[in-house]
Amino acid sequence: MFRNMKIRTRCLRKKLKIRMRCLKKVEQAVEVYHDEEYRSKRWHFPSYNFSVSVIWSPFLAKAAIFEDYNGVSTSEVQLHLDKLDKKWTEQYLNLDYMIISTGKWFLKSSIYYENDTVVGCHYCPKRNLTELGFDFAYRKTLSSVMDFIAASKHKGLVFFRTSTPDHFENGEWHNGGSCQKMMPVKEGDIELKDLNRILRNIELEEFEKAVPRASQNGVKLKLLDFTNLLLLRPDGHPGAYREFQPFAKDKDAKVQNDCLHWCLPGPIDTWNDLIMETVVNG
Repeated sequence: MFRNMKIRTRCLRKKLKIRMRCLKKVEQAVEVYHDEEYRSKRWHFPSYNFSVSVIWSPFLAKAAIFEDYNGVSTSEVQLHLDKLDKKWTEQYLNLDYMIISTGKWFLKSSIYYENDTVVGCHYCPKRNLTELGFDFAYRKTLSSVMDFIAASKHKGLVFFRTSTPDHFENGEWHNGGSCQKMMPVKEGDIELKDLNRILRNIELEEFEKAVPRASQNGVKLKLLDFTNLLLLRPDGHPGAYREFQPFAKDKDAKVQNDCLHWCLPGPIDTWNDLIMETVVNG
């Protein structure tokens, strides 16, 4: 049904295994591309002339990132607020269906550039720079992204997905936080964190600004607002099992938990159902 689709997420391999299973029942995909770090990938289904792509661009803007697989940074992100990332913009018009998103990466310690000149930063106490805040950078970047999409006259269907909440308890990702819940919760049982609320408000505001212009240019821009839906699914994260058999050698081992990414069936299935409903009937 789809010819091309773009999905952006850090939890690439686990999510795509779930999505690709259904497709593999019809035909075995051929991997036709991957970048050096295997973050961006593309698969092709020859009989259907259909490709699925992952384009790794966590900021959607040009950025130099200095961190390892576990998220440990050796320096601040160098983020160019006035330059969109060519990894996705150069492929944009060739994609029939897109799911585009960003979010929590903007909370990272970053130095901000405009016109190749440092204008400030977010959380850089050791540097003599103006603290502009992650919300400044996020709004500026999303405004540029939405302007690009709205003016593009793209003939396919573009989804913008809101950022999703984490469910760390008793700490955060770097200091022992975990997510042990194995069932969904009821509305009102969990509060959306302030940071998540700030991100979502910016997303909704910038999306609404872009819709009229996109419509005038014939661009089909749709919102996937999953934030509150996924707030109720603390059971959907891999937790300690971001690694295979983390307690095989020591049942009491201290293991870093992943309570941010959505890598288990349940929430992912709901995403797919809502996306397909919008594509077919929206």
